[in-house]
Amino acid sequence: MASYYKRLKKDLAAASAEGVISGEQANALYEKIYGKRLFASFKAAHWISLIAGFFITAGVSLIIAHNWDKIGAVAKMFVYLAAFAAVAEASIRLEDTKPSIATPAAVIWAFMPIIGIGLYAQIFNLSGDLIKPYLVWLALLLPLAVLSRQKFHSVMTVVLCFAVLYYGSFIEGNMISLVQQRVYAGPGVPLEHWFWAPLLMSAAFGVYFYKVKTGGLSRLTGLSLGWLLAALLNTAALQLRSMMFVMLAFISLTVLWFVLSRDEEDGSKLPGLAWTAVVYAMTFFWHYTNFSTPQTDAPAGMAVVGLAFAAAVILTLIKPFKIFNSEGWWETGGRIGLVVSMAMVFLLYDANELNVKTIAVGANALVILTGLALIMDGSGSSSEKEINSGVALIFLIIITRFIDIFGNLLTSGYAFIVTGLAFAGLAYLVNRGRKALIEAVKKP
Repeated sequence: MASYYKRLKKDLAAASAEGVISGEQANALYEKIYGKRLFASFKAAHWISLIAGFFITAGVSLIIAHNWDKIGAVAKMFVYLAAFAAVAEASIRLEDTKPSIATPAAVIWAFMPIIGIGLYAQIFNLSGDLIKPYLVWLALLLPLAVLSRQKFHSVMTVVLCFAVLYYGSFIEGNMISLVQQRVYAGPGVPLEHWFWAPLLMSAAFGVYFYKVKTGGLSRLTGLSLGWLLAALLNTAALQLRSMMFVMLAFISLTVLWFVLSRDEEDGSKLPGLAWTAVVYAMTFFWHYTNFSTPQTDAPAGMAVVGLAFAAAVILTLIKPFKIFNSEGWWETGGRIGLVVSMAMVFLLYDANELNVKTIAVGANALVILTGLALIMDGSGSSSEKEINSGVALIFLIIITRFIDIFGNLLTSGYAFIVTGLAFAGLAYLVNRGRKALIEAVKKP
C-alpha cells in the first residue's frame, strides 16, 4: 500500500506540473485519499502518547500490586471505578482539543474493563469459565467502539472478536468451545456453542463496516475462512481426515479468499500468496506414497467442503474481478488456473502413483504459468514488483525440482561445488533477464 500512495503522490505532482490541476488541489486530493488509511491521522505525538498510555497503565498496575494487601475491598473497587470514569471523561472531552492526552486515555479506557473484571474476581475469589471475562470485556467494549470517534476502539473490538473466537473455539472446557473434552466419553459439543462463531464474526464485520470502513476487509475475510479451516481440522463434528478432503478444504478456501478479496480497492496480497503456497505444497505430491484406504471424514465436514468448493468455482467463473493489472488472455487463463487447482485434488480420491504424480506435475505447471503471467502482466503494466515476483516463482520451482531430482547425487564436496556454481550461473542469467525486462518497461 505504501507504494500505491507514493505513485499517487507522484502522479498528482506530475498533473500539477502539467497544469491539469493546481498544486493546492493536488495536495488536497492526496490528503483526502491518504486520510482514509486507518492510522493516517496519527502523527508522531500521537504514537508517543499511545506508548505513554501503555506505560502509565503498567506503572499504575505495579504500584497497586506492591500495595495490594494494604487496600480494602471497597477501596479497591471505588478507586477502580473513579479511575475508569476519569479516563473515559478525558478521552471524550479532550478528543478534539488535546489528542495527546485523549489518545493514551482511550487506550487505558479500552483495557480497563478486563482489568476491572480481574480485580472483581480476585476480591471475591471467583473462578470458572476462562472465556467469560473476555466475552464480558467484548460486551463492554462494543458500545465504546460504536460511540467513540476514534478508530482505535473499533479496531481493538474487531481484533478482540477474532481473538476470543479462535481462543475459545479450540480449547476445552468453556462456553463456546467446539472441542469435546477428552477426560470423559460424554455427549458431543452442545449445539448452542456453534452460535458463538457467527455471532462474533457478525460483530467484527458490523463494527468494521460501521466505523472502520477502509483497509483490512480481506484480512477479516481471511480470518473467518481460517477459522472455518481450523474447525474442519480440529472439531469432531466437522473433522476431515482423508488427504483428499483436507487438501480440497485448503485450496477451496484459499480460492474463495482470493476471489472475495481481489476486487477491493486496497485488497491485500495475502490471498494470492496463500493460494500460491497451497499449490506449491501440492508440487511435493511427487513423494506421496500413502495409498492406504482413506480414513472416515465427518459427513458435516464433507458437506461444508463441498459447498466451499462449489462456491469457489461459481464465483471464480461468474464474479467480475481482476486477477492481473492489465487486460489480456492471461486473465481468462488465471480463472481457469484457479478452477484447475481445485479440480485436480479429486485425483486423490483413488490415490495411486500415477494420480499423485499428475497432481505434482499440474501444480508445478500452475506455479510456472503463474510466474510467466506475472512477468507478462508486469511488462504490460510497468510493474517491477510483478516481474520480480514472477521470476522468483519460476526460480523457486527450478531450485526445488533440482533438489528433488539430483539431491541424492550430492554426496561429495565436489558435487556441492558444481551445484553451487550451476546455481550461481542460473541466478546470473535470471537476474540479467529480470533487469532487461524492468529496463524495457521503463522506456517510454
